[in-house]
Amino acid sequence: MTNILTPILEFIELDAEQNPVVDEQGLPSLIQGPVGLKDIPGLIAKGKIDNLTTFAELQSKHEQYVWAKEYVDYLAERNKVEHYNANLPEPVANEDGSVTEVEPKPLPVAPVRPAVRTVDEVLEPYQKQINKLKGIEYKGVFVSLNESNQNGLSALKSALELATEFGEAEAFFPVNFNAETAQGVQVVTLGNEAEFKQLGLNFIMARKAYFE
Repeated sequence: MTNILTPILEFIELDAEQNPVVDEQGLPSLIQGPVGLKDIPGLIAKGKIDNLTTFAELQSKHEQYVWAKEYVDYLAERNKVEHYNANLPEPVANEDGSVTEVEPKPLPVAPVRPAVRTVDEVLEPYQKQINKLKGIEYKGVFVSLNESNQNGLSALKSALELATEFGEAEAFFPVNFNAETAQGVQVVTLGNEAEFKQLGLNFIMARKAYFE
């Protein structure tokens, strides 16, 4: 039985002599599975991306643990089949001279271990959403590439154009832009028109790339 436990040895409880802890059927006891799993798509939908690397690592470990549990179920089913096959009834002779034999059951097939996924592989289906939430970095603030921030920048642009029309462009700055980020609303202070235009350009180009 020890050899058949080799594939899941890393998931099995071991005794003081480092031997697998098994029950009377020879089935192993698994160590505790990963704790702290989170619904990654749900977190992203809520804009909570700060600890995605940690949760992706847990998800990868969870997938391996699920396979280990399936393997123990396979061992239990294998035990049942082997017991059944070892206790088949004797062939029965029929009146017509034929013999009826009970066919042994085929052994179950062990579940295939899935490949261990990296953090990048776990997050790959959601990377576009993550990039949108993470956005662009400007003055230490990660400005999300959402419509709200686009509208906010457009409103500032209109306000600046109005101030310029009345000769008050210099008085317009510094101005605070309330940027939506994955950590909530954060303030980006724009000291002059050049900084405002740089933020606007960076934002528009990144948002354009996002939709391409």
